[in-house]
Amino acid sequence: TAGKMAGAADLLKQLRDAALKKPNPDVSTATKILSQLKIAIMSFNSLPGMTPAAEANKEELLIIRETYELACLVMVEEKDIPGFERHISLVKTCYTDYGSVLPQSEYQYQLQGLNLLCLLAQSKISEFHTELELIPVDLWENPCIKFPIKLEQYLMEGSYPKVLTSVDQVPAPSFHYFVSMLSGTVRDSIAESSEAAYDSLPLDEALRMLKITSVGELEEYATMRERGWDVDKAAKVVRFREEHKVDLEVPSQRLIIETLSYAKELERIV
Repeated sequence: TAGKMAGAADLLKQLRDAALKKPNPDVSTATKILSQLKIAIMSFNSLPGMTPAAEANKEELLIIRETYELACLVMVEEKDIPGFERHISLVKTCYTDYGSVLPQSEYQYQLQGLNLLCLLAQSKISEFHTELELIPVDLWENPCIKFPIKLEQYLMEGSYPKVLTSVDQVPAPSFHYFVSMLSGTVRDSIAESSEAAYDSLPLDEALRMLKITSVGELEEYATMRERGWDVDKAAKVVRFREEHKVDLEVPSQRLIIETLSYAKELERIV
């Protein structure tokens, strides 16, 4: 009915205001409104997946779609990956099954990019490519889609430092969480390669390679990850634990050399 629609539309406006609030979203308020809005839209006749596009009520679908889209952004703010995955699944249904009857959403590219980044951050590479193939190639140049594609290429090349420097190049603030997750994984890979290749490294080399800005931050990282490193400020070296030493295969040796050379090149450019 019109009354239910108006009530849901009002809740959606409140959700939009809270979820998109500058400079920081009001997650607590958004979560409460989201719960109310989900109950409200359950009374709609046009529920995605249950109503054919030709028979669906366009106004209802627009409210439902934006509710799910904003829910995705709220889940990212809450660092709730399962919640994000549940809602992005509903969003994708709106995009694919009802794209012929609905105008394009202003959030679409951002959410498709976030979905790709979420998969990448969890090392779900095959799923990443499956999702990417569902996006028309001519949209791959969109900044939100291009960004995760570029990161995946860096990972495949072993250009880990480029991944770490991409933190400052996100196309939208919502990308920060998944990029931070990915950076943590990449930093660990660089650390493991360093441990395997060397007994110790000069402190400045270790800081450059890991893209860490201070010795204190390096100590914090080593402690948090339980790496057991000896960060010797007096000697200006970081020593790795003996049990980390393994026989390196050639690709790993090449990776560490490339990482070092890239770090030096980056420093020269900066």
